[in-house]
Amino acid sequence: MNQVTKKIMTALLSIVMVFSVITVSPTNAATAKTVTFTIERLTIGQGFYIEPLQVEVQDGDTAKTVFDKVIQSIGGTYTASSEYGFYLQSINGADTGIVNIPQEISLMPEYKYSYTDDEGAIYEFGYKAPTNTENDGNSAKPALGEGAYNAMSGWMFTINNASAIASADQIKVSDGDVIRLQFSVYGYGADLGYDTESYTGIPKQSMANKDSLIKEIGAVNANKTYWMAYPNVKAAYDNAMIVLNQYNPTQQSVDAALNTLSQAEKTPTYPTVKRASIKSIKNIKGRKVKIKVKKIAGAEGYQYKYATNKKLKNAKTKTTTKRIFTTKKFKKKKKCYVKVRGYIKVNGTNVYGKWSKRKSVKIKK
Repeated sequence: MNQVTKKIMTALLSIVMVFSVITVSPTNAATAKTVTFTIERLTIGQGFYIEPLQVEVQDGDTAKTVFDKVIQSIGGTYTASSEYGFYLQSINGADTGIVNIPQEISLMPEYKYSYTDDEGAIYEFGYKAPTNTENDGNSAKPALGEGAYNAMSGWMFTINNASAIASADQIKVSDGDVIRLQFSVYGYGADLGYDTESYTGIPKQSMANKDSLIKEIGAVNANKTYWMAYPNVKAAYDNAMIVLNQYNPTQQSVDAALNTLSQAEKTPTYPTVKRASIKSIKNIKGRKVKIKVKKIAGAEGYQYKYATNKKLKNAKTKTTTKRIFTTKKFKKKKKCYVKVRGYIKVNGTNVYGKWSKRKSVKIKK
């Protein structure tokens, strides 16, 4: 490439790919201002470097200051320049080395450019869309950034599904923003839906808007342990992540995943606990009854219910983590009726399985 042309394209790329991210530690404060943030490598088939994350921001925070906090929080490093404002060149350790470029990108048209110097000499060059078998590779591995796999690649970001209009150190973040840092492998962002056709001649890809789903996933991730305890929420969440990890799913599938997840959160269902089974029940010395229960996979404890009548009216109960339980003293010649159920704890609540079949033993000693 002609050196003058190279400088022009580098300057243009710096302006277009000025970078930002937003994140700090998750917060539960009702008054806290938060944004949702991601780092994505979907254009090379490597999924998320940072999954949707809901984070707290302060008044006056810019994309750059928040990005710095995020990278520091994961112990990461990056390289950047400031000639045209903050421009992210690469993120160290962000490339897995396994590339799976989507076919939609590989089929994008070639970029062609010609340049005439002061002496009238004409220079022509072009870049072809990378494929899994034909690409420039990444000489900076495991860092990921400008020039990786194609000369027209680099980090780019959107805020609320719109491309940035200034450098990251000049963009102040606001409560509720959805900020996506994405790696573009071809077309200076045309593969991400950026309109660069006026200077590349490459039509932009028509991309689904994932922001609402990303925001919902970020909210779940802020309290993930809590939500993953509910099977229907976990299933909806897992499906939503499958959709988000697709390079360009349909808008219909994105909206459907969001609706399913939102509905699951409104009506979370408890996991099921296998029905308990009494292994043995014996009358032991002191007119007591010793009960053994078969182990239930995943159970955190057991609840014993016993009485001297078949219907277990006015029965006594004992909840314990042990599978062997000894009752209090009975009157002689009475009969002890017992049933047991297992339980797990879900966010502080005991969730019980079905009662076992009732068993009994006569008090003789």
